[in-house]
Amino acid sequence: MEMKYWLYGLIFSVVVGGVVTALFLYALRGVLGLGDKPKLKEKGIKRVPPWFTGAVERFVFTVLIAAGVAGVTTAMMGWLALKLATNWNSNHWKNNPKAHPFAFTALLAGLVSMFFAALGGLVCTGNLWASYIASI
Repeated sequence: MEMKYWLYGLIFSVVVGGVVTALFLYALRGVLGLGDKPKLKEKGIKRVPPWFTGAVERFVFTVLIAAGVAGVTTAMMGWLALKLATNWNSNHWKNNPKAHPFAFTALLAGLVSMFFAALGGLVCTGNLWASYIASI
């Protein structure tokens, strides 16, 4: 595997995947007319920014796919389920029915994010768009 494939694959996954996922989420919530996301009632709670979580998960899963680790797609779906479960089971989301559509749209955005991780992994291996990337 060539180093430039890894570089292009990781950039595609982390950067392009992040932009497309954010635009997808914005458009989906706009089409559904969800308005502003409900805020946490508890003050002073520090949260990891969603864009950072997405970048890390796309990076990790891109590397695992490119390395050919068995069971990565199952781990990707397990990760999405774990993220949804932690959001859905928090008191803030349980006690606020208006927040439920936001959790589901986040799940769909997570699926788009994982798709870009998979594509980025294939770019890293040279199996996707190899001739195009080689000409850059």
